Amino acid sequence: MSWREALRGREREIAGKRLTVGFDGFADTIVRPLRQPDAPGVPAAPFATIREFGEFLTSKAEKSCSVELSVEARQLGGNLPFLSRAAGGLGLDVTCIGMLGELGSIDPLFAQMPCRLNSFAPPGQSTCMEFNDGKLLFSSDCIVPGDAWDAVCTAVKDDVPTMFREADLIALVNWSELSFAHGLWEHVCDAVAEGPADKRKFAFFDLCDVSRRTDSELEAVLRLIGRFAQSRTAVLSLNENEALAVSERLLSGPDDPSEIAAAVCRHFGIDEVIVHTIHESVLSSVRGTVRRPSDFVAHPRISTGAGDNFNGASCLAAVMGLDDNDRLAFANAFANFYISQGRSPSMAELMAASSDG
Repeated sequence: MSWREALRGREREIAGKRLTVGFDGFADTIVRPLRQPDAPGVPAAPFATIREFGEFLTSKAEKSCSVELSVEARQLGGNLPFLSRAAGGLGLDVTCIGMLGELGSIDPLFAQMPCRLNSFAPPGQSTCMEFNDGKLLFSSDCIVPGDAWDAVCTAVKDDVPTMFREADLIALVNWSELSFAHGLWEHVCDAVAEGPADKRKFAFFDLCDVSRRTDSELEAVLRLIGRFAQSRTAVLSLNENEALAVSERLLSGPDDPSEIAAAVCRHFGIDEVIVHTIHESVLSSVRGTVRRPSDFVAHPRISTGAGDNFNGASCLAAVMGLDDNDRLAFANAFANFYISQGRSPSMAELMAASSDG
């Protein structure tokens, strides 16, 4: 059975699945650095790849240079907004608790998200340099005065612990870029543990780029995710860079995605680990390891948010009970549409566009 057959006609069931997502939110400025600025008779030419841009910068070592940036958009950013917009657009019932505007208000950038929005802090600011083979993200740490959990509970009129306990899937994202994220995740873990264990429900995690965090911090958050597995089916999603960093810093150093995924499951007691790269995706669990090739997009319309769109689709595939192969196929198809078309598809659009095999 393909994912299309598994999901066809289940719109009402999808709409009944509740997701609660926390805790980031950014305003992204999307730019392309120009190798050749616009000039009379000569069109502007952006740097095509990160390597090309890096080699240019290296050639300017011990000198100085100026790089013109072509600003393409100012848009919502951060793992929570991208994941939630994707999941909500697919029809899931999504509640967000994030950095979406001054306390009690929602920044217009986020207002059109198909979700219930709760904001405890203003969004962070980031600049995303886009290239054909990836992106470079520049952002500063976000500070929440006082206790972040108190800020969350103050901002959300409903009972926050109950919102997480009753969700079919909890998604906690962007641990790396928020200095207060670990404490919030611990509060959520304690809240979930106060209710009955239910492995039919999921806790989904995306750490984001872990390079700025210490080895001890990284190990602590992976063990925290393992604690969630006592109450929910814990799913950790890693991109290739994140997977390699975990392997090099905390494990014996395998570099094959399937080996890394299986090792993280065993070592930290996490139920399922997904590793997604531009060429393939892998899902490892007690059921074994499944890997599928991805459709590489040579000239992406956008890459910022691609992993979050993959994750949003993965969340739907998990709560709808797709088998492991179909979960990867569905998430790959969704991310491919986003990268090539520059937007997240609805379920109907994805059904029509995909030739899933």
